[in-house]
Amino acid sequence: MTITILYRKDSEMYRPVQEFIELCRRKYPGKEIQEIELDTREGSELSRIYDIDTYPGVIVKADNGNVVGTWKGLPMPLVDEVVSATLA
Repeated sequence: MTITILYRKDSEMYRPVQEFIELCRRKYPGKEIQEIELDTREGSELSRIYDIDTYPGVIVKADNGNVVGTWKGLPMPLVDEVVSATLA
């Protein structure tokens, strides 16, 4: 399972995203979080593919590539909620 977060570094969403990532890493040190800036080619493509139109966006994908959860905008979802989607 992968957790991907789409955001803009130079925006009001940067601090809540960083707090979410830090909390997730402290509570679940084995979970990998992929951080992708929206202003990159990859970020733009992922937001289009997964219909993320409000930022930040959180995408949880199974190992087979299926999306098992998405969250859009602020406030950020609960860390436990996102991590529980990785266990499904």
